[in-house]
Amino acid sequence: MPFAVPYLRFSSMEQKDGDSRRRQRQDFTDWLARNPEYTEYERRFEDLGVSGFDGAHATDGELSKLLAAINEGFIPPGSVVLVEAMDRFSRLKPYDTLSHLNTIMKAGVALVTLDDNQHYDISSLENDSLLYLAMKAKAAHDYSKRLSGQITKSYVGRTQLAKGGETIKRRNPFWLTSDGKLRDDGSAKVIQQAFLSFSNGVPLRLIANRNSEHFANRQSLKHALKNIAAIGHWQRTKTVLVEGKSRRVPGELIKNVFEPAVTEELFYQVQKMLADLTELAPTVARKFSLAGLLECGECGANMVLLRQTARQQTDVVRCYRRMANSANCTNQKTIPVPVVYWFYADTRKPHALRAYLRTQLPETQRLRIRLEGQIDQVKQQQHRLRRLVMLDESDKDAEAEYTQLISTKKQLEQELASLPNTVTAGTEADPAGWGFYRLMHGDKFAVSNLLQLDGYRIICHKNGTLKVNRSGDDSPAATVQYIGYDRKAKRWNIEYPDGLVISVNNKGSQ
Repeated sequence: MPFAVPYLRFSSMEQKDGDSRRRQRQDFTDWLARNPEYTEYERRFEDLGVSGFDGAHATDGELSKLLAAINEGFIPPGSVVLVEAMDRFSRLKPYDTLSHLNTIMKAGVALVTLDDNQHYDISSLENDSLLYLAMKAKAAHDYSKRLSGQITKSYVGRTQLAKGGETIKRRNPFWLTSDGKLRDDGSAKVIQQAFLSFSNGVPLRLIANRNSEHFANRQSLKHALKNIAAIGHWQRTKTVLVEGKSRRVPGELIKNVFEPAVTEELFYQVQKMLADLTELAPTVARKFSLAGLLECGECGANMVLLRQTARQQTDVVRCYRRMANSANCTNQKTIPVPVVYWFYADTRKPHALRAYLRTQLPETQRLRIRLEGQIDQVKQQQHRLRRLVMLDESDKDAEAEYTQLISTKKQLEQELASLPNTVTAGTEADPAGWGFYRLMHGDKFAVSNLLQLDGYRIICHKNGTLKVNRSGDDSPAATVQYIGYDRKAKRWNIEYPDGLVISVNNKGSQ
């Protein structure tokens, strides 16, 4: 039996939750019901939120995969490609659209447009249907061109209003209304709490799960935390040609357009933590709170949890690389989990306090973070504008904006240089220490994640020595050695460098 291959496309991701996707899929289902001689192909090709005007769907999208499948014979002659309408297939210039249609039809495959129930095959390229096809392709292209022009004019108009300090209406992030005000339905509190939680060490995945109605996953939460609309600014975009293809790139930044959800200090502090997160690539602990905090002293790999078995009477940790292949690491030591939990509890406080104090900064340090964040932002804008000027030397607006950014950066750097040279965090925001107390006695995964971001690690050596990788205060870095299990007392023995031996029970307590 020949195949029927549905191809679905719409231009904006906002249409994903609208009627377009449902309607196109229903049209496919109805056609297949009326034509039982065709079997639906094993996969569907769907370009969701992909423009048919700039050609991305035909070069990098699902349409390109559909054309490749036809070319390579995976879709045999006699099959049909189903589209809702010609403009769903393509809004390219007529010549380009006809070229893609030629690829399909020369392989013996037909195209069916469901809106007018037209059937185009190789014979269509040899009779009057070709003229009709060309007219439909031109109409689709002209419509997109007019629509693009209308959107551009609207965009330019709103830009001028925003620069003049006037309220504009546009599609905004979930915590803002269309005119840029914070929503009063609890959405604004969600993004504010997300910033605060992340700055206090709560893992991204956990924040996203707690607010799944707003964040589909960890990545969408990161995108929201990086959105400069959170501090009231509008990051414009512009279209440029890159290697002959239209691409949207960041353009001018217009400040104070929306009502800010968080302070600039908190926003730039979170940007720094997100950058650190990318560099450190921390382990996201889900069940074992020490995941990502234990490191092999021989090869540097993570120590991983091995649950107790009939032969192994307690949970232990062991080098991941050694476990995968004994040739990868010489550290075959297994250390009982109660021992590492005890050592963690004994050493974590000064490190956790230092990490916590980063979120309780004095005014000078807050100003320093804000200025450093603004300078980084200006540098990013300069980099983008340099690329725009290189791509189009006649873009005088980009050149003028680049010159202005140089002046802005110098001013910010002068302000930063005038600040007292101190990085000591204070506790003005938490003089009684109750915030730190709540942190340490609250979510254990939040504490371990905060310690990961601060760089705290327990190094596990093959002779049983446990050592913190660095000091958390003025004292030397803590070191002990696990020396064995006392079967009679049912406790694990640990020796300090000075010879003192203590023991811990199966709950990690002395």
